Amino acid sequence: MTVSSVWPGLAVLLAVALAFGCDDPLRERTIVALGPEAAGVPPGPLHRAGQPCVVCHDGRSSAREFSVAGTVFVTADAPDPAPGVVVELVDADKRTFRAATNCAGNFFVEPADFAPRYPLFVALEAGRYRIEMDTPVQRDGSCASCHDDRTSRSSAGRVYLFGTPRPMDASGCP
Repeated sequence: MTVSSVWPGLAVLLAVALAFGCDDPLRERTIVALGPEAAGVPPGPLHRAGQPCVVCHDGRSSAREFSVAGTVFVTADAPDPAPGVVVELVDADKRTFRAATNCAGNFFVEPADFAPRYPLFVALEAGRYRIEMDTPVQRDGSCASCHDDRTSRSSAGRVYLFGTPRPMDASGCP
């Protein structure tokens, strides 16, 4: 079999895929693996705390596109959100953008507001307290791509503000 004899078949297959749509199966599996929405939390700025936001908010669906997004928790081992935290982002061009977490601990940045050039340096601020991430973000705007619920070989653990529990006002959250 020669390349020239296979080419017409590949061209037809490509045309059919383009005509009927051809989604990214890895992306689809990743979205399905996120599971259903939490009960009582409708899709919107308060949903899916701690999950990789840019998986769905990547500009390839009807969901708002985010360039950077994530969740900040009060501590590493508790599900308490850290509202009102300022997330400072500094990209390779030394451009700075600051976003605040909402009552669910979520923050998000749209590309029209800030489309960073990697690497991206991150710091968290709450009042006079400031903590900087030890290593830069190299490739992905979803914090949860590297910061899963638990520390493991593939995760640095949750993004958190304090080493010990502190009270934070999450009023206004359902």
